[in-house]
Amino acid sequence: MAALKVFVCDYAPARLAPALRHQGQMMLHALLDDLGKVPGIALVAPDAPGSFQRRFDASVQAADAVWPLAPAAGGMLERLSRQVLRHERILLGSKPPALRVAASRLRTSRMLARAGIAVVPTFAPAQPRPAVRGAWVVKPDDGADLDDTRIFPGADAALAWVGARAGGCYVLQPFIPGKLGSLSLLCRDGAAQLLGCNEQRVAVRDNQFHLLGTTVNSWPDSAGDFARLAQAVAAAMPGLWGHVGVDFVLAEHGVVVLAVTARVTASYAGLHASIGCNPAALVFDLLAPPEGRTPAPRTWAKPLAVSVDVAAFASVQDSLGRIGDIQALHLAI
Repeated sequence: MAALKVFVCDYAPARLAPALRHQGQMMLHALLDDLGKVPGIALVAPDAPGSFQRRFDASVQAADAVWPLAPAAGGMLERLSRQVLRHERILLGSKPPALRVAASRLRTSRMLARAGIAVVPTFAPAQPRPAVRGAWVVKPDDGADLDDTRIFPGADAALAWVGARAGGCYVLQPFIPGKLGSLSLLCRDGAAQLLGCNEQRVAVRDNQFHLLGTTVNSWPDSAGDFARLAQAVAAAMPGLWGHVGVDFVLAEHGVVVLAVTARVTASYAGLHASIGCNPAALVFDLLAPPEGRTPAPRTWAKPLAVSVDVAAFASVQDSLGRIGDIQALHLAI
């Protein structure tokens, strides 16, 4: 049987913040390493000269399946995914309508709230807001990157900051104290398998949040609350497919969802070591034909807590330069 030719498209615009660029390289490195260990998979490297679009089209044409990695900002991940489908290639990722919802904090909040899921209240600057005393958080509506998030002592200060930045599209959320975490999910057809319950390590400097790292599977799910949340999110957004992240805050009154990321996240870099199973191989299990669409999920022993230090990876990359495999598959503009 011929190998399945897979193109991993890593789109990293030049304007991307260095911290986010480092996270993207970390995820790409981990994914390529996992894909290299999946039997029957051959990676396709872009070799066409010219513009990004020309190289992308040539690489997609040469592949059987495409795994896009790109920021949600600007709708880029959605656009690349739609192009993959127009080329009639297998899309190893979420469907474009789900990507469109997940790329907007406002749309995500509304959709999850309609499904009865506890989600942080999210408001456009011009919307009426409840008279909540205490801190408020400002985020770009477009995307789900923590490093773009700022905290202010009250709604007035938050609105003043937004008002000074013409042209930006921001949302406001009341600050909810608690522990920050994320779920690593494998989704298909409105169902989800929980792969990781992860603690996020976050610092605040100059009113801005910064992700320092994450500890994969550091939180047990003995009561099944996280697994039930995973199923609820997948059911509310049935177009989610493959690896998906859900950010949340574990507040005094329970778990509150902050964002859905419809692609691999930084936690992916520690997932293989944590569960003792290749998380890239799990995605290809989802490609079973219709008559076999409910195969028994793979099982593994009790997961290990694995630390993923974003800052440490950035330091290594700066000192050693870009890894050869990443250079081969990295389409930067």
